[in-house]
Amino acid sequence: MENTLQSVFNQSFTDYEVIVINDGSTDKSEQKVNTFSDERFRLFSTENKGVSQARNFGISQSKGKVVAFLDADDYWFPTHLESLYQLSKNFLRQDY
Repeated sequence: MENTLQSVFNQSFTDYEVIVINDGSTDKSEQKVNTFSDERFRLFSTENKGVSQARNFGISQSKGKVVAFLDADDYWFPTHLESLYQLSKNFLRQDY
């Protein structure tokens, strides 16, 4: 999980928020997340209701217009968010 979170902090695009949903895990992931100190980071803990409920809850807490999912075992290359931002500018309606 630490590598996953570090890959977010290594992004070339920096205008983002990170919403972490601890969906009832027992692997001490909350402690690992809390070692990162960044104002863009928000942690929420819920009882285990499954990935769909966790993602829907995370979206409801989001302040942004575009959402990208990142699971604990994923890794983003440094230009991942920058590429998604450019794609959203090119292909999404701007009046939403």
